[in-house]
Amino acid sequence: LVEKFGIDPNNAFAFWDWVGGRYSVCSAVGVLPLSLQYGFSVVEKFLKGASSIDQHFQSTPFEKNMPVLLGLLSVWNVSFLGYPARAILPYSQALEKFAPHIQQVSMESNGK
Repeated sequence: LVEKFGIDPNNAFAFWDWVGGRYSVCSAVGVLPLSLQYGFSVVEKFLKGASSIDQHFQSTPFEKNMPVLLGLLSVWNVSFLGYPARAILPYSQALEKFAPHIQQVSMESNGK
């Protein structure tokens, strides 16, 4: 599949399908390519940001909790306003993979 996508298979990093967190940027599988591309000092800042929002979620009252409010807003839009989907419209060719990425993030957050 890598070759079909246009990537030389010699440049692919293979791992088994039973490896957990394959689609999570914060997993070992997600962090490895980011570290190779940007350096671990950049990835470490990213991971600290992810930890920060985790701490916010755990310690902030619901009425000020951003992940909770965003989740409730999504429920409101679907359940009460009747909007069954959301649109992400990339405005640049460079963002063509952004919408599928956000879809994967959303599925991951919802436990697929």
